[in-house]
Amino acid sequence: MSKYFFIFLLISSVPAQQPDPKILLDSLIALSLKNNFQLQGERAGVNIAKTSIGSATMWEAPLFSVAWMDIPTASSNPLEAMERVYAFEQMIPFPGKNSTRRNAAESAAAMAEANYQAAEQNLILLVKKQFIMIYTAQRRLEVNAENQQLARQMIAAVQVKYAVGQSGQADVLRLETELSLLENQTAQLTQDLHRATAMLNTLCNQPLSRALIRLPEIILSPFTPFSEELQQIAVSRRRELAAMNSEVEMNRAEWLMARQERYPDWMTAGLYRERGDGRPDSWEIMLGLTLPIAPWYNKKLHSRIEAGRYRLEQSQVEWQSMESMIRFEVHQSWLEVKTSRERVDRFRQSILPNAQQSMEVLLSAYQTGQADFTTLLDSFRMLQMYKDDYYMEIEKYLSRRFELERAVGQEFDVYF
Repeated sequence: MSKYFFIFLLISSVPAQQPDPKILLDSLIALSLKNNFQLQGERAGVNIAKTSIGSATMWEAPLFSVAWMDIPTASSNPLEAMERVYAFEQMIPFPGKNSTRRNAAESAAAMAEANYQAAEQNLILLVKKQFIMIYTAQRRLEVNAENQQLARQMIAAVQVKYAVGQSGQADVLRLETELSLLENQTAQLTQDLHRATAMLNTLCNQPLSRALIRLPEIILSPFTPFSEELQQIAVSRRRELAAMNSEVEMNRAEWLMARQERYPDWMTAGLYRERGDGRPDSWEIMLGLTLPIAPWYNKKLHSRIEAGRYRLEQSQVEWQSMESMIRFEVHQSWLEVKTSRERVDRFRQSILPNAQQSMEVLLSAYQTGQADFTTLLDSFRMLQMYKDDYYMEIEKYLSRRFELERAVGQEFDVYF
């Protein structure tokens, strides 16, 4: 049975014992890494770059030729030639040129590999964020259902008072309006849930109509990393920076290749002469070399060397710029995570308990005639808003946590 069997189940078939959120998320990540088409395309690019390494050190193909010589002018048949020459030629690059080409090809393959790993990290981030969006939509739907139930209880309480002349019909209508607004919110939240689920299915290459099971409650772990430590980790772990470093090495090798063009390549050739005029056959050896010092070529080569040097300097500056931007990105992301976590903690520790208690006290007071309806309605609205905001803040916090992991280039010890 597939290890992913529990991932995509209908919401109506929730198992008695729900899986650990981390185990479920790990399974979704593994499924996306295995099936995502875009990632498979990136992998093919890496394979192309790696297969180019071997060809970088190969000599050019040799040249074999046959020449028919001394053909009588009265004949159009080359087979009547008095002499045939069979030649074999091979260009041999100057020692060191092929190893430099190999270094450039290896750096290009390393850059492609680092870019692929960065694409993997981007995919993991998208899966995690969709996972949290689904979790938040499910929880907000539950909060919405609780608020609708509370609204109906309040409507019942107001109707009792209205029946004995202690409340007006307007109070009942206002509460019924609040209930209708909550029902409208249900439709919007359901749409959000379906959208996030469809995106997750797309990332995992699964049918769009499949829904995720109800996710268990997520327990947030303490957030303790420090910005400076994360910046140091990011410099050593970010795959984009590794790719840029490989590009620097590739440009360095290509610059060296351009400078090595000043050294001549060798040409060796062997000829065999087959004579048909009674003279003995013979063979010859020929050696030659290119002349890169020729004035008309030297100027072109100088421009190529200068362009290679400028490309190397440009990539080095871009590497330094990327390092600075990564440090800033990590610091900024860390601040956002820290602030969002503080907001989540305030919601859980004070805002929600106080709003819940205030609502219960006012509802009891209203039933005994010690509180007016407007105050009760305001308290009800504030409570449902705080509950909704709480889960939205959890979504922000975890999304920013995952973005911080992506900025660092390394997952934390805990997911949530």
